[in-house]
Amino acid sequence: MTGVWRRAAVLGSLWAASEIVLGSFLHNTRVPLRGHILTGIGVAILVAGHRLWPQRGLLWRSGLICAAMKSVSPSAVILGPMAAISAEGALLELGVLLGGANPAGYMLAGGLAMSWAVVQKAGGFFVFYGPDTWTLYQQGLERLRVWLGTRAIDPWLPLLWVWAGHMAAGCLAAAIGLRVGSYRGKALPASGEGGGKGPSCLPASAEASGGVEYSLPALVLHLILVIGIMALGQKVPVWALACGTLFYVGVCVRGYARARGIMSRVSLWLGIIAMSVLAGLMLGRWEAGAQMALRAAVLTVGFSCVGTELRHPAIRRWLAGGRGRPFFESLEQAFDTLPEVFASFPTGRQLASSPVASLAAAIARAPALLDGLGGGRVVIITGARGEGKSDLIADLAEALRRAGLSVGGIHAPGLWEEGRRSGFDVVDLATGERMPLCRAGGTGAAAAKGRFGFSAEGLAFGRKALETALENDVDVVVADEVGPLELQGHGWAPALDALASRRRKPMVWVVRERLVDVVRRRWALAEASVWRPEAGVVDRVLAELRSC
Repeated sequence: MTGVWRRAAVLGSLWAASEIVLGSFLHNTRVPLRGHILTGIGVAILVAGHRLWPQRGLLWRSGLICAAMKSVSPSAVILGPMAAISAEGALLELGVLLGGANPAGYMLAGGLAMSWAVVQKAGGFFVFYGPDTWTLYQQGLERLRVWLGTRAIDPWLPLLWVWAGHMAAGCLAAAIGLRVGSYRGKALPASGEGGGKGPSCLPASAEASGGVEYSLPALVLHLILVIGIMALGQKVPVWALACGTLFYVGVCVRGYARARGIMSRVSLWLGIIAMSVLAGLMLGRWEAGAQMALRAAVLTVGFSCVGTELRHPAIRRWLAGGRGRPFFESLEQAFDTLPEVFASFPTGRQLASSPVASLAAAIARAPALLDGLGGGRVVIITGARGEGKSDLIADLAEALRRAGLSVGGIHAPGLWEEGRRSGFDVVDLATGERMPLCRAGGTGAAAAKGRFGFSAEGLAFGRKALETALENDVDVVVADEVGPLELQGHGWAPALDALASRRRKPMVWVVRERLVDVVRRRWALAEASVWRPEAGVVDRVLAELRSC
């Protein structure tokens, strides 16, 4: 996992903590505009975080991670929070891209992120209630004009005023973030309220923990139905839509805990009914109001079912592979940091009384959290050809075992014929098993580098040994060696990616001398120490590994 994803995991977990801890505080105190306040806090956190780590792509990644973390709340409808928070992170990224990493750019970014609430609210009304929403809005403005006795009101003018207000609020949140990023005051102490209540908010719902039998065909059927309702709109007769809605909602309530939770929200359905009755009266067609209510019911319940089925293990495995792997690895690490984030996050009362100092205290923890996300300590063994790297690894592995430490991973001893290197074998350090890895002038090789051809069996054997060492959490993992093949994404690269992102214990990597700096950048190993084969180096490396 790259450095930008690790930093996004830290900022995403801070944003998620604010959504969970402060969201509960705001809900209990019944503060108006709770959603806008939480968005503003998120904007301030990300602006301050970006000042700390001004990397391109950091903001949208942080939003994506926060959205995924927020969605595991048992009461969450996955699509709503994920869409909103992800969009806000993307708009923050867009604002900084357009305006630059400076006060003006951050203000633009904050305004765009905050204004997403207008777009989502207007779009949500249009999606759930259909095209009649705009007609209803225009008629409402006309009645307001008659009641006030004013001239005709341009239907876009109120929306522009609302959008401008959100832009201003976003600019204010960004200004707070800028102040937080430069704050040098005394950090507030950690609060037990934030930490004590945090973890209990996080466990996934029953569906996520295995209480539901997921079904890919069911996901496809839900998507077809939801998309079909949105496309057909008013073309379906009211009686047919009513029968279909009752049947569909009944099936969903029977099979999905999220759907049952949605149906139990009395205030939600009272609002939908009131909106629909009002629409029917204003449009002069009761059928229009009924269609709006039924459409809203199908889409609300349908989206909750789609959100559940998207947790299908097969979908998660597919997304976690390939390009989705960095996201899922960073999400895993963000959850790892969350208990510590909760323990140090300001309470709602602290934030209300000292917003800048409170958020500064949280942001001040970011570097330490980032250090905790990094992989285990890495020792790099390097040197010229024939300098003794292979012998050093063999001696070091034996010294580690004598010290009572378990060793896993791979060692690649060289082979010689007539004073010339003829190839390498790969040895599983945990079992002692040995397999041919490459041979000079090898034919039918799975990969080639220089005059050596690498066997598919040897590469698979080595990767398996590294993966097994990670799974078994041995005390020290050895990777011998990391070279051009790995830098191209082949060889041991997949296993090294997992080790660099998930490993918490020390590792020893053997790296060609001219590639040390490249390997450090590729796997974010800036803190790795470098040793060369020389007298006494085994004891010194052993001491360093035992101190990790």
